[in-house]
Amino acid sequence: MGPSFALQASKMAEPPSRLDIHVRLPTTTILKGLAAAILAWAAWRLWPELIFLTISVLLAVALGPLVGWMGQRKLSRGVSVTILSVVMLVLVSGFAVLVLPPLASQIAQLVGDFPAFRDRVEHRLPVDDTVLRTVVDQLFRLPSSPEVMAEVNKPLIWGRSAASGLTTTFFVLVGTLYLLLDGKRLYAWLLAFVPRKHRDRMAETVTEVSGVVHAYVRGQAITSLLFAVFVAILLEALDVPAVLPLAALAAFADVIPVVGIIIAVLPAALLALTVSPTTAAIVAGGYFGYHQFETYFLVPRVYGRAMRLSALAVFLALVIGGTLQGVLGAVLVLPLVAAYPIVERIWLRGYLASEVIEDHTALAKAAETGSEAEVDAILQGEQHPGEQRITFGGAPPASAGTDIKPTHP
Repeated sequence: MGPSFALQASKMAEPPSRLDIHVRLPTTTILKGLAAAILAWAAWRLWPELIFLTISVLLAVALGPLVGWMGQRKLSRGVSVTILSVVMLVLVSGFAVLVLPPLASQIAQLVGDFPAFRDRVEHRLPVDDTVLRTVVDQLFRLPSSPEVMAEVNKPLIWGRSAASGLTTTFFVLVGTLYLLLDGKRLYAWLLAFVPRKHRDRMAETVTEVSGVVHAYVRGQAITSLLFAVFVAILLEALDVPAVLPLAALAAFADVIPVVGIIIAVLPAALLALTVSPTTAAIVAGGYFGYHQFETYFLVPRVYGRAMRLSALAVFLALVIGGTLQGVLGAVLVLPLVAAYPIVERIWLRGYLASEVIEDHTALAKAAETGSEAEVDAILQGEQHPGEQRITFGGAPPASAGTDIKPTHP
């Protein structure tokens, strides 16, 4: 016992030997990692093209019901897409022939008369209002800032920009037509990756999200066009210079939520100030008045229920999308935000408590109506107005799954 105990004690006193760990990765795991790395690298290199493809998908989804309508008139998909491509070609050609020449002429005239416009505006500003004069001076200095001039003075910058714009437009339009022609087969090919037990929910999700995208693209096209027409009529009636460039800017700025109206009104008010301070005030009031009309009257009727988002949701989407991908990201993120309730209802219902779905639905309806009753009830943990429950003998059932869901907006 003695020697054995001593031997064990000596072994325990020895320092622990180095532990060798051998990690063995299967070949398939290594290949999957390499494939993921290659896909990530390709997505990073092709990111602009992926953005343009996303725009093509949005346009194809928006134009899909029109192709379906022509299909109901006994026209084949190929003939329907051909007719649509001819119409798009006519519209683009008409814009290039009828709008681009006077637009370019007015932009050139605006650039040539810019110093004179600046002098006229500064002459009309109050002498003792240093803050206003400083703001206006900074705005006029912006086009001649070193950063802007560095881009403008690059060799062949205008030719490259025109070529890039034409190439992008061609890529987007051709991609849209191909998606309309063969998008169903491509969708089926992608859907094959989804397990069959989930395909019903995936089909329901795609159908409802397509409705959101269709409402967004159609509504945005209508509101941008109407805003451009309103601006052109207003500025033409007040003899404000550069009517077409300002109308085109208004149509573009209308796409950008929250800050788009600021982008549109500042140059219009400055150029209206070259006419008179009263004209500038009328232009600014007209812009903001139309913005209120569009927000509270036109948008709910044009977009319908599919794109009714709270102001906070739109602002957060603008910040996130703008940070990730600039102006284009801020615009494209809105349909994703509007589609979240669909994903929550179809895919997350089994993981979220039924009360979460009910409360989110009530909050969405409250955002539409401006009611605070539902918000207060949810904050206090009470049953909100309009919520109905199946009761047995006057008492609610123990299971939360027996709640009757209110209609989704």
